[in-house]
Amino acid sequence: MFRPWKGVLSVALVLAALPAGSAMAQSPDVTAPAISVVTPTEDAVYTRGQPVIASYTCTGQPCSGPVPDGAAISTATAGSFEFKVDAADGASATRRYTVVDPAGVVSGDAPATLDLTLGTPTAFAPFIPGVAKEYTTSLGATLTSTAADATLWVADASATATGRLVNGTFALEAPLQVSATSPKGVSAGQAPVGGSAAPTKLLTYAGPLAAEAATLTFKQAIGGTEGLRTGGYSKTLTFTLSTTTP
Repeated sequence: MFRPWKGVLSVALVLAALPAGSAMAQSPDVTAPAISVVTPTEDAVYTRGQPVIASYTCTGQPCSGPVPDGAAISTATAGSFEFKVDAADGASATRRYTVVDPAGVVSGDAPATLDLTLGTPTAFAPFIPGVAKEYTTSLGATLTSTAADATLWVADASATATGRLVNGTFALEAPLQVSATSPKGVSAGQAPVGGSAAPTKLLTYAGPLAAEAATLTFKQAIGGTEGLRTGGYSKTLTFTLSTTTP
């Protein structure tokens, strides 16, 4: 790509007669580096989203700018900006430019949002000793996200009988099973509740969510010969909504 050169190059030639046997001494080059900023130009005005490629050079030594020479300058946000190029010896050149919205365009921004609200917890039906049975209960949740993707996880942060319901020092033999469904989500299926180091994936999403309703289903198996302690069995679970592309 041809880049026009802006700058002034001065060359001085001095001729002098030297005495026989004398040598001409060379003076050190103390010429300041020429910094040429081709793009952006001073007081340039660009439209938001317009492609703009940085173009600058320095004569005699390296230099650097907000982005490398030949890289894209962001025009994603409207406003006034400075583009400063610094040479290795401390010299610099600054160009000021403005990014505006296209004429007649009404714009608005969505703030980054990743929100999870859980409904009122519900308990399992009373566990009956001596009867082999699977008990189920459910919990509602609402998910809101402006991210390009999202994943819902659950984990048991307790180091005591991780993934199992406890009643004081007593724990159920079978791990608590959990699954989830929602209209836009892809369910990971039923799986045991994992610990903090290995949380259980419940749902994945491939786009933003607006008050997405989800149903979390829990299943607990009780064996026919399993001893049950009088009192309530419970566990505090941590649900997390995360994203890799906010």
